[in-house]
Amino acid sequence: MVTVSPRGYRRCATPAQASDPLAILTGGPIASSHRVCEHPAMLQARHLALLLAMLPACGDAGTSVTDAAVDVTVTADAPPDVTSQDVSAVDTARSDSAIDVPAAIDVPAAIDVPVATDVPVAVDAPAVTDVPVVPDAPRTFMGTYPLAARFPEGGTFDPGSHRFFVGSLADGSVHQVDATTGLDEVFYRETAPGLWWTLGMDVDVARRRLAVCSMEDRRAAGESNHPYDGYVLIFDLDTGSRVARIPLAPAFARATCTDVAFSADGGLYVSDREHPRIYRIEPGGALSTFVTHDLLSGGAVGQNALVVLPDQSALLSLIYLPSRLVRVGLRDRAVANVSLRGTFFDGLPLLSGADGMTLSGGSLLVAFTSQVTRVTPTLADWSAASTATVDVPAGMTDIVHTSSGDYLLNGQAVSFAFDRPTTPFQLVRFLGTF
Repeated sequence: MVTVSPRGYRRCATPAQASDPLAILTGGPIASSHRVCEHPAMLQARHLALLLAMLPACGDAGTSVTDAAVDVTVTADAPPDVTSQDVSAVDTARSDSAIDVPAAIDVPAAIDVPVATDVPVAVDAPAVTDVPVVPDAPRTFMGTYPLAARFPEGGTFDPGSHRFFVGSLADGSVHQVDATTGLDEVFYRETAPGLWWTLGMDVDVARRRLAVCSMEDRRAAGESNHPYDGYVLIFDLDTGSRVARIPLAPAFARATCTDVAFSADGGLYVSDREHPRIYRIEPGGALSTFVTHDLLSGGAVGQNALVVLPDQSALLSLIYLPSRLVRVGLRDRAVANVSLRGTFFDGLPLLSGADGMTLSGGSLLVAFTSQVTRVTPTLADWSAASTATVDVPAGMTDIVHTSSGDYLLNGQAVSFAFDRPTTPFQLVRFLGTF
């Protein structure tokens, strides 16, 4: 940039599990081993005749708890009455001596059916089966996303919610874009007085946080000695609420902000476009200057993008113009230019420079105004690397990595700086080959 700077199981529960929510939530194995007619030991010998008469009503010995529970529930609608049994059927199968009338009317013993008390287990099952049984549809991406945000300088992607986020040099807003449908909505609108920009941003997936660089342009108010004020905005990705607005002035009075990068510990690094400084915001919110060094200075524009290496050993800071890549050690805070073999320059249009970058597939992709450069480390610590370049349409300001590839953001920052006509703002999947 120039201004400026980019689940469902349907199962029955055992009685123990019906009273144990943890067993249900964790999806532990459940076996239904009860059988309605499997408790002969519980009956006394004098009830054998009645048992034999009841067997046809129960079904075969393999009837499951679920099936038996349905039978018991149906018959339970009327009060149990052994005298309603077809005693004549017993008479035809047994001699008169086999019919012990007192035993036949001994209801408590004959209807001692512990299995029938399992009915609540079967009744509870529908509550468990409320969990969807159809797996989530795979998340998809579009090739191109038309953007409502004007002059979106920086962007990022949240895999947790499957959304892109982009800023705006025109009004300081943040927009969210549904990666499946392309729906573009305002996520945040700046309401403070003044002229505001939103620039680089990053997502902390684990902590569900979005960090955004925000700058107030004070030049319209005649503040030539103090033209910009830098801030960092922190949002809760799940609720959409802004949880912090952190001014950078306590670390340095004229601090600005062009990009942010989360580290694995939840800390946030912030690059200053106008000054050779990088700041750090602790997870608790404490702000400090992490490093200052002349190599972080630019000519027309200084630091414009920032990433943390996956091994957490260093930061890579991108200098817009003249374009360079700088390594900053996170342990020793040593600052050095990355030694690059190959082209790392974009001559056209005027004031084109290295604007945004993202880590992708073990390499670094850098979005210049009209080209993309792949930077591949030749040394493991990223102190040296090689480059390869492809041309792209002019106007790029950032590049965003997703599981479906990398997307170029044509924020057209040069047109913003020089008040030139624009083309539609878009996120477009990068299909170039090196």
